[in-house]
Amino acid sequence: MFYSKHMCYMDTTIRNIDPIVYKKLKIKAEQEGITIEEAVTKAINEWLGLSKKRKRSITEIKPEHFGKQYRNLSVEL
Repeated sequence: MFYSKHMCYMDTTIRNIDPIVYKKLKIKAEQEGITIEEAVTKAINEWLGLSKKRKRSITEIKPEHFGKQYRNLSVEL
């Protein structure tokens, strides 16, 4: 006997969202490379406390710039 886990998704319309908030959501989703659907689902999961931390690949970690004065810090240490 096989069991499979199926996710049921539903089409939902959300009305009366502040246009400025929606625009910021859209920009942020584009920056993260995800859809608005994924961004809203992620936000709802976090708000409900349902989000699970998943293991990230090292390739997903974005480098941070700390300024020119720290560019040789690892060499100096």
